[in-house]
Amino acid sequence: MAKSDKQDETKANIPVPGKQKSVALSFWHAWQGVMFCFETQQHMRVHFTLIVLVVLAAWALGIEGVQFLHLVAAVAIVLIAEMFNTALEATIELVVQGYDPRAKIAKDIAAGAVLIAALYAIAVAIVVFSSAPRVAAVFLNLPEHPPVPALDAVQLVITGCVLLGIFIPWLKRATGRGTFARGGVMSGHSALGFLCAVAIMVLTHSLPIMLLALALAGMLLQSRVQARIHTLSEALLGAIAGALVSLILFAWYFN
Repeated sequence: MAKSDKQDETKANIPVPGKQKSVALSFWHAWQGVMFCFETQQHMRVHFTLIVLVVLAAWALGIEGVQFLHLVAAVAIVLIAEMFNTALEATIELVVQGYDPRAKIAKDIAAGAVLIAALYAIAVAIVVFSSAPRVAAVFLNLPEHPPVPALDAVQLVITGCVLLGIFIPWLKRATGRGTFARGGVMSGHSALGFLCAVAIMVLTHSLPIMLLALALAGMLLQSRVQARIHTLSEALLGAIAGALVSLILFAWYFN
């Protein structure tokens, strides 16, 4: 290697004074990365919506302390995995031109990591929410909570429908997908179906009626997917939203 080449290489490795990024600038670039994922990745928006619903449900059900930290850690893992998946896909598209089976394997592995993180988050949510005292009070009808009067039950269901009627169209508008009554990132029909199903489960405490309510809500969900109005993930997201809203309202009522 020529002497001039060695000198050029040495100069390239020497940091230039004043060129180091400040801490504030580093945070700004990191925030830009988060916003890029949120604006361009549908799954990121879905995960964020679920996180908002889970946090609201945890607050309404009185989940706090270590259990709340477990929930936060689980959803953080999902977001981190999704961001790494997005970064890997962008890198592969930058390097690989056309179809390459090795690139497909890399993308599939990254997507698999997101799936495992999501399954872990679901398992954590099930364990944490099932152990919350207010959840037991809602579904098991503990002695300190008398039966819900019919008028109060109707008011709670109508309130839930109004909340979903505001939130879902806003989400569709924010994501630029779907119309008020059709399509979009979340199925409104599935949300309403599971809102009513959970309300029936809370009010009846009869296992056959509970199973029938869930079956009817599941049939409504399946019809949206079969008609190709929504994907399975969009229908499931609506179902989770409706169930959480109903659970939050009744937990608030009993509290």
